[in-house]
Amino acid sequence: MKGQIAKEQVVKIISQAFGKDYIGEFDKKHYVWANDGGEKVQIAIALTCPKIYRGIEETAPTALNFEDDNETFERGNHPSRFQPAQITQQEKDTLENLMLKLGL
Repeated sequence: MKGQIAKEQVVKIISQAFGKDYIGEFDKKHYVWANDGGEKVQIAIALTCPKIYRGIEETAPTALNFEDDNETFERGNHPSRFQPAQITQQEKDTLENLMLKLGL
């Protein structure tokens, strides 16, 4: 599959950059924890390798440097800590209220 080696290298950089906030891979997406104004949220990152070169040029220099650049990376060496989001009771109540108001 085209780009598989490159994707693994990119995942290594992402996992090192996010450290303990790198959650893992689930359903072909890589998940990380991020701060959204004081709230912890999951961000999904999908990696693709375009079949056609679009001529998009680099606009910023690479700024990621890691002390342990010799770490071997194997697909799946980060245990998946993925847990689907859970809807809260308040969200359920709000949804039910909206559905009643809209006659759904």
